Amino acid sequence: MTAKGVLLMTVMLLVMYSCKKEIFKLSTTSDVNITGYLEENPEQYSMLLQILEKSKTQGYLGAYGTYTLFAPTNAAIQTWLTENGKNSVADIADEDLLNFVKYHVIKDTVSTVRFADGKIRTPTLFGEYLYTDVSNGLYRVNKSATISKSNIVCGNGIIQSIDRVLVPPTKSLAQLIESKADRYSIFLEALKTTGFYDTLSYQRGDNVTPQKRFQTVIVQSDSLYATMGINSYQDLADKYSTKNDPQNHADSLWLYIAYHISNGANFVQDIGSAQSIYTLAPGEIVSTKLVNTQVLLNEAEFNGVLEPGAPLIRSYSDMQASNGVLHEARDNFYIKVRKQVPVYFDLADSPEMIAALGSAYHNAGLEIMTNGASIASSVIFEDPTKSQGSSYDYAPTPDARRPRANGDMLNLSFCNSSAARQKYVEFKTPYLVKGRYKVWLCYIQFNYGAHLQASYDPGTDHEQILPNIAYTTTDLGGLGISSTDLAGPNSDNLLLAQGYKRYMALKSETSRNGASGNKDANGNNGVSNVGRLMGVINVETTDRHIIRLTAIGEGRCATKNTWLDMLHFIPVDDNEQNYPRFSAKPGEIFDRP
Repeated sequence: MTAKGVLLMTVMLLVMYSCKKEIFKLSTTSDVNITGYLEENPEQYSMLLQILEKSKTQGYLGAYGTYTLFAPTNAAIQTWLTENGKNSVADIADEDLLNFVKYHVIKDTVSTVRFADGKIRTPTLFGEYLYTDVSNGLYRVNKSATISKSNIVCGNGIIQSIDRVLVPPTKSLAQLIESKADRYSIFLEALKTTGFYDTLSYQRGDNVTPQKRFQTVIVQSDSLYATMGINSYQDLADKYSTKNDPQNHADSLWLYIAYHISNGANFVQDIGSAQSIYTLAPGEIVSTKLVNTQVLLNEAEFNGVLEPGAPLIRSYSDMQASNGVLHEARDNFYIKVRKQVPVYFDLADSPEMIAALGSAYHNAGLEIMTNGASIASSVIFEDPTKSQGSSYDYAPTPDARRPRANGDMLNLSFCNSSAARQKYVEFKTPYLVKGRYKVWLCYIQFNYGAHLQASYDPGTDHEQILPNIAYTTTDLGGLGISSTDLAGPNSDNLLLAQGYKRYMALKSETSRNGASGNKDANGNNGVSNVGRLMGVINVETTDRHIIRLTAIGEGRCATKNTWLDMLHFIPVDDNEQNYPRFSAKPGEIFDRP
């Protein structure tokens, strides 16, 4: 071959190799990616592939990442086209197809084990949530599409095959309620007169603050109002409008409707597990409770009286709108004006504690170890894996020196400097009516106890750190008050002046049931049972709140070193801070003699 021929051959080889396509593996596993899976199964997904191609998202779902695609089959897409008067995918605008894809894709891997009766926690790329439930043993999405083949694992995520196209809700909450005017005419008219109809009329693309993007409305039907003697909007206004000005935020009708609306998209499951939802009525919450499959609104015990809750009607709930979720309540619920009352919280007697202990509760000599787990949902450790012997203790025979209210206590292991001990513990309080309270921590003195500081609703915008310290190694005799004074008639005032009190009844006192007080090896002084004023809290919403006790200083760092008994929440304007007092015998209450 001549030199010219060699040169020509070299050029041809270079051109040939420079045009050769390089294949890059984009996934981190050997599984085919989402787009690849669809391409391998054209008999099911060829029309979806057309949508991906026309919307220019085919490469997106073929690249490395973590996605969940709710993939409509060819039959599902053909039905959707027919319902919309279209003959083929080519008849749909590219922008609409892009939104189609966005509404069917979640940037997260969501298998059916994460499904519940409620929204999927991660929104779609469209910016709205999908809702899942189970019907006849099959998973559904948005109450319309059934998952026909689930959890198809690909190299970059999961495919959930569905038998219908998912369509974003077209109506706003206001429009959804108005479309059911034959059922909700009274509530609808109230929405309009109070101005909430306009705020619930959000359309996609409207400029609203993020917290108002989604809202939840709990409506009441005309038939429910009829049982209350309310047969028209005017009847409702006559009952609730105190100023004859429904758009005035101080008018009770405005507050009544505001109390039925909350920010956020809350499905039934979200409401049932939340325990309380904040409403648009300032400072007012709706308490929630999940009992079996029923969600109850405002079922709670106040001042020893159980107030039955209003159930949500599931068949008329979880109705999706473009800006939130609509529910219906079976009974009327409304803001209740409540008076502040003292709350005496036995830390070992919370509803969650009783439920956790079950039939074993108050058995003789019972000691329940935490073994690395919280004692109950109302007791939350800083780190459950290092509970270090913390326990619930019950003594059927009162300790002569250190009795405990109702015979039980929490025996916790605190230490600020040891990595093996808890640095804090949190308690979920009973319901506190909004207002200001003095907070008393009642403990049983122990020589190895921790030094504790309290905070209210830690980690929130309204967190309050209380100023006083409880030195649980200190008894009432260590305050510089002589034993003579502690036995005298002015002892309670002397203690209160220093921010302390007795909380256990003395031997000389008699209960409401005629029982005598606690026998104390130290005489009538009861020096080992200490009530310490931690400070004052401002409760802005009637709700259950969090009190955190944090170990400060070095302390002794012993196992089970801090003996906690009660928390008292007493209104600041209540002149009675000393009584009632308590006994080792469960249920015995001692009023001021």
